[in-house]
Amino acid sequence: MGAAIPTAANRLPVIGHGVQLARRRTEFLASLTEVGEIVEIDMVGMPAYVLTDPDLIWRVLVSESHNYLRGRMFDKMTEVLGNGLATISGKAHRDTRRILQPTFHKQQIAAYAPIMSSTAADVAESWRAGQAIEVDDAMNDLTARVVNGILFASDLGAAAADAIQRRLPVVMRGMLTRTLIPGAWQRLPLPANTQYRKAIEQMDSAIDTAIAAYRSSGADHSDMLTTLLSLKDETGKPMSDQWIHDQVITVAVGGIETTSAALSWCLHYVGTRPDVEKELHTELDTVLGDRPVELMDVMALKFLGRVVQEVLRLHAVAVFMRRTIGPTQLGPYELPAGAEIIVSPYTMHHNAHWFPEPARFDPDRWLRPETQNLPKGAFIPFSAGHSKCIADNFAVLEITLALAEICRRWRLRPVPGQAVREITTGATRPNRLAMRPEARGRATV
Repeated sequence: MGAAIPTAANRLPVIGHGVQLARRRTEFLASLTEVGEIVEIDMVGMPAYVLTDPDLIWRVLVSESHNYLRGRMFDKMTEVLGNGLATISGKAHRDTRRILQPTFHKQQIAAYAPIMSSTAADVAESWRAGQAIEVDDAMNDLTARVVNGILFASDLGAAAADAIQRRLPVVMRGMLTRTLIPGAWQRLPLPANTQYRKAIEQMDSAIDTAIAAYRSSGADHSDMLTTLLSLKDETGKPMSDQWIHDQVITVAVGGIETTSAALSWCLHYVGTRPDVEKELHTELDTVLGDRPVELMDVMALKFLGRVVQEVLRLHAVAVFMRRTIGPTQLGPYELPAGAEIIVSPYTMHHNAHWFPEPARFDPDRWLRPETQNLPKGAFIPFSAGHSKCIADNFAVLEITLALAEICRRWRLRPVPGQAVREITTGATRPNRLAMRPEARGRATV
């Protein structure tokens, strides 16, 4: 018999821990660290097991990953992502990742750098000193323009780019709630449900139209959709339109939602921490002078890199899930077949054992030996193993270049009286981040 698995407190009849998951899911999940290294919760009538120990997480994601499939969260995500790389398991996942790998090779990602930096420059140039902007909306716009510029360089993809940019926020607001709180309410004709389904339909239709137009033109538009259309399976046959559709929407979701959230948080901390701002501006002035940021500058922007890494820790993705294929031994614990497992990067990154003063934004924690030698599974902003985000280097590069380009031009100051709080969609993002840009001159170095 395996070791006993504790159950989270305050479980209610029928709805289980649904209230905590709906109203304060990140705080609730982070609190389970004090309960045990694996904790059972009730997701409105469905048991799930939350892992809070890095070794158990590493076993599930990497060393014993063959015992698991993607879980309920990814079942729900197929409503949006279809059979894209982010939702499939096993051989299908391995085959798709192998086919897509060249698209995200380091050299290919490097070729995207000019689009990233020039788009950030365009967004920053549109601001006016003293005129308040909603930074979270602006960063969503920036990342959407980058992703769409890389996916669709041709006007043939303009409608798809517009649909993704406009409809994706609606989709992301509904996706996580549908995952964590099952129920018949999802089928009711409520405004939120209607908007969610309509947004998916509009994105799907626009992407399908773009794929058909690209195939019909037969031209090389030097973009990612052209590359996807040129890919072939193991038999040498072109990939189907549906396969390409699913990868396009997966790239859009992965490249916009979490990246825009991370960029927003970076600007929040730089704008509210004078010590962070001073060190970052000094580094930017030393490395860049008066010129725009380039790919070659990334390695020299060491403090900026730590700012990004600390944001990825502090505001990580709330959850992703796995499911046991059969009865499974996970360390000393026995899990039944079909057990739903929750891995929460947010919870791991707020564990005081691995990250002292976990709620404190501290870029220099990444210089300390104890943080540089974390156990496997303790820091997983992009997951790990075969399921690690294929575009992790893409995301970090985009955040780095955009943050450098914006901060070399502006100081951003929070608008008084506007409280910023963390909300959870696909990412953990600021609910509303109103700031005023102030032009800055280059410091003397």
